[in-house]
Amino acid sequence: MLTSKEIMQIEIDRKTLRILEEKTIHENKVFPIKLTDKELILAMVDPSDIKIMMKIKSMLRKMVTPVAISEEEFFLLTTKYFGIGSGMFTNTDKVVTFTKEFDISDNEENAEIIKFVNKLLLDAYKRGATDIHIEPIKNDILLRYRIDGMLHNVPVPPSIKNVYAAVVSRIKIMSDLDIAEKRLPQDGRIGIKIGKENQELRVSVIPTVNGESIVIRILANQQNEMNLEYLGMREDVLKEFRKLVHKPNGIILVTGPTGSGKSTTLFSAIKELNDGQKKIITIEDPVEYKMDGVSQIQVKSEIGFSFAEGLRAVLRHDPDIIMVGEIRDKETAEIAIRSSLTGHLVFATLHTNDAISSITRLIDMGIEPYLITSSLIGVLAQRLVRRICPYCKTEKVLDNGEVYWHGEGCEYCFHTGYKGRTSIHELYLINDQTKKDILNEKSNFEIRENLLKNGWVDLKKDGEEKVKQGITTIEEIYRVAW
Repeated sequence: MLTSKEIMQIEIDRKTLRILEEKTIHENKVFPIKLTDKELILAMVDPSDIKIMMKIKSMLRKMVTPVAISEEEFFLLTTKYFGIGSGMFTNTDKVVTFTKEFDISDNEENAEIIKFVNKLLLDAYKRGATDIHIEPIKNDILLRYRIDGMLHNVPVPPSIKNVYAAVVSRIKIMSDLDIAEKRLPQDGRIGIKIGKENQELRVSVIPTVNGESIVIRILANQQNEMNLEYLGMREDVLKEFRKLVHKPNGIILVTGPTGSGKSTTLFSAIKELNDGQKKIITIEDPVEYKMDGVSQIQVKSEIGFSFAEGLRAVLRHDPDIIMVGEIRDKETAEIAIRSSLTGHLVFATLHTNDAISSITRLIDMGIEPYLITSSLIGVLAQRLVRRICPYCKTEKVLDNGEVYWHGEGCEYCFHTGYKGRTSIHELYLINDQTKKDILNEKSNFEIRENLLKNGWVDLKKDGEEKVKQGITTIEEIYRVAW
């Protein structure tokens, strides 16, 4: 007899799925697993329910063999094969709307919409999604989760298109947005509680030709994960970066594209310094992770409150440590440099492909090389790479004897072979030699070649080392660092 664990690993064919109506499956919490000429293996939340077994046996004229599954396993099966919210809108063949003033107790469909949105948020959270994308396309709704930096399609029942306007309205109400405004983009936030955890969601709604599209960013509470030891740095990089973090003044830059984990690295450094004896102020756009003991400022460009304006104000507030969400222009860069030269430790991010390119970027902004060498103390470049899934991790020995690790793909990792992420890094220290290179205006290529000759480890080399350790794959390193 099959176990519930084996059931979750079986790929159920369409013929078996169609043997029972979706309504029957949901009402009785049963699920057809395997169909033969003589037998139906039936997963049941309540395998002692003889009545439904006899009913199905009579209807199919086959033996029914029950296998016990949990409520959670039933939910996973129905979600996998019928989509999020399956069973909720089986009788909906008309378009449903949702108004803020409507009493949901008077309308079963509105109550179902609330349940659907709640189930959607919970499912995305449990799967480790960072973003939920809900997009109307021609005659359908596309639902995707971003997990470990990659988008994955999530099935939804076909009837969801008839209640989509109501779903959008429900999310708008939760985000305190205007449900009547469908022509302009809107941004909001939702505070929810999952178990004992308080979670914050950032909501963006934009109008498209097919209707309103929604992206929900799950701002997971990462206070416990914000620790320099958890970032995947090599021991030598961690040691040197920690030295920089504990210096009394200077600028430390963290570089990389959007979604490379720069904010997590900066906040991990801030958390280490946040001992109650220093005044720490951050200027962010937007404020994503709230930290006790730190004064966090939200940039508001619509009223002229930019990073530069924020920095000017912060300097009058007697700070010891300043974090600037991003250096975007010459003005912000100049104020950051001035701050570091007057005894402040400044953390900031730049959008560059590697650590050395940050020098070129600052010079392109109009910053003189001598100001860079007198204020900048180090640049950390990083990328996020997916970890090999521990549940389906497999060893393969190549012809040359090298061991290659990869994930076969399983239920736990969306059949991708990856689960979770780690970082690869390169740390560019501003010392006497690198100062000479900058002042002599050497090219990025020349600086890189000199560093590599002296044993410097760049992003690619760090990635290759993590491949050898069986943490990630060479395909991941090619994806982010080549």
